[in-house]
Amino acid sequence: MIRVVLVDDHELTRRGIAQVLAEDPEFLIVGEADNGFHGWELICTLKPDVALLDVRMPGLPGPAICQRVKAQGLATVCIILTSYTDEALLQSALTNGARGYIIKDVSGSELKHSIRQIAAGGAVLDPRATAQVVRWLETGEVHALRLSSQDVEILALVAQGWTNREIADRLHFSENTVKAHVNQIMAQLGAKNRVEAAVIAYRHGLI
Repeated sequence: MIRVVLVDDHELTRRGIAQVLAEDPEFLIVGEADNGFHGWELICTLKPDVALLDVRMPGLPGPAICQRVKAQGLATVCIILTSYTDEALLQSALTNGARGYIIKDVSGSELKHSIRQIAAGGAVLDPRATAQVVRWLETGEVHALRLSSQDVEILALVAQGWTNREIADRLHFSENTVKAHVNQIMAQLGAKNRVEAAVIAYRHGLI
């Protein structure tokens, strides 16, 4: 049996996916969440075989959850199930550990087949995503971000308008440490300022 956590902020989407999987005794939905933070908590607590993640949602976006799963060395396999075909989001998801990138217009049988393949150690990309990956391999164009969980947390607070002092108080750092960290992130992203750094991270689905 494949144990699944489903994380999507659209209730009707979650219900539909859950119903499709519930029809097959090979799948068991062990948890559902309507935002990324709750989804991450469920993954840590329940340790499912598979996490089905939307790419854009409140709290942690899908690629950011993939990154945390990868960084923590968890056995859960992450699959992005989304309506977005944006190149930056696709690159970010794949480089941060997603083993599948599936567009939501798939049929129920196709979705179940893809999950089986991925849970068995394979990888599945929507044909539209595959074409982009082939082009990246041919041209060497891969620009996805590789930020630490701490980088992502700081950028998320920056995006919410927090000052360095407020971030320092929140994370129990000195203000100078936060300032240095923000400057390092900006340099890594090639951003001219902290706002641009946050925008870049958002574009790649990390905040």
